[in-house]
Amino acid sequence: MKNKPGFFLIVCGLSAVCLIILASSPLALLAFSNNDTAAAVGLPAHQESFPAESNYTLPNDAIDAYYLNENPEYLPAGNKPVYDVFTVTERQHQGLALGLPPVTPYYGTKVVYLTFDDGPDLENTPPILDILKKHNIKATFFVVGSQIEKHPEILRRIYQEGHAIGNHSYNHVYRELYQSANSYVSQLRHTDEIIKQVTGVRSRISRAPGGSAGSFTKEYWETLSRLGYVEIGWNISSGDASREKAGQIMRNIAFQMESKHLWSHAIVLMHDGRGHSETVKALPAIIKFYQDRHFEFRVVNFETPSPW
Repeated sequence: MKNKPGFFLIVCGLSAVCLIILASSPLALLAFSNNDTAAAVGLPAHQESFPAESNYTLPNDAIDAYYLNENPEYLPAGNKPVYDVFTVTERQHQGLALGLPPVTPYYGTKVVYLTFDDGPDLENTPPILDILKKHNIKATFFVVGSQIEKHPEILRRIYQEGHAIGNHSYNHVYRELYQSANSYVSQLRHTDEIIKQVTGVRSRISRAPGGSAGSFTKEYWETLSRLGYVEIGWNISSGDASREKAGQIMRNIAFQMESKHLWSHAIVLMHDGRGHSETVKALPAIIKFYQDRHFEFRVVNFETPSPW
């Protein structure tokens, strides 16, 4: 009986040590962590959807988008932009994955992607952003590196307002771009660096100036796939590249939308570059056209189907 108090003290001491070890264990913290914990430390909501064990990197001013981690084993789904915190060069230097896992394309009943090429432009991009904001619609901007250098503040606004950003080369000069697959990718990588300097991230989606048809060979597609780029074309042309007036731009789109097989993934090509003020004028009518027909507006990401 005299030994019982001492024995009791020993048991209590061992229990206390066990509790200390358990509390300091990362596994224990993971076991007891939840969404409230993430919210308490200010983590963005989209980060919570990734595995807790990931060595995950985010830019300082992360928005409501998906960000690729160091070596993604899956790709996120949903109607959000997708960005990478690493450029191709950074991935290569750190031995990180370049390619992308396969993704199931999203085909809805009525889906439209509004896309704008050749910006950012001081005259046309801001009013387009104003119109999209008024209607609470997200679009996709395929930007040119040399234009970003002129107007970085506009690219920052595109990013911060939740639109998707795509890579549309550095200078848009065909004779330089399409000398070879390497020359094309070199411009993409240069623009990646510029986009990241402004936003802290880079895009994985790209669009070939003038389209890939007639410019790309098998080598282009293989190089893009190996480096982890996803090339996105279009299947609805607004005709604004031909300097059409606003009314005709709207009619061009409406005519092509008579092909119901495009309703599941209508990818509309427009331009926000210099000289496209008629596109700005046409945009409210274009939005109304799709809203009246109950189309879902989506941003281009890895789930966006091939146009054809």
